[in-house]
Amino acid sequence: MNLKMECMCLQCGISHYIPLEDLSTEVTSGFEYPIVVNIFCNRCGGMLFVVGKEGDQPRYLVS
Repeated sequence: MNLKMECMCLQCGISHYIPLEDLSTEVTSGFEYPIVVNIFCNRCGGMLFVVGKEGDQPRYLVS
């Protein structure tokens, strides 16, 4: 199974769908989501953070 994670750019806000096995992340105090440390936005070069699994409703939309 090829599980992909939705990762959003902190600068431009676009989402990228990246295979889980390609991601390296770290948890930063003061930020709720894991930060991707090995891949950057291919549009603007910004840092990415993991929102959730591809196809799941992101936590930021849950009321």
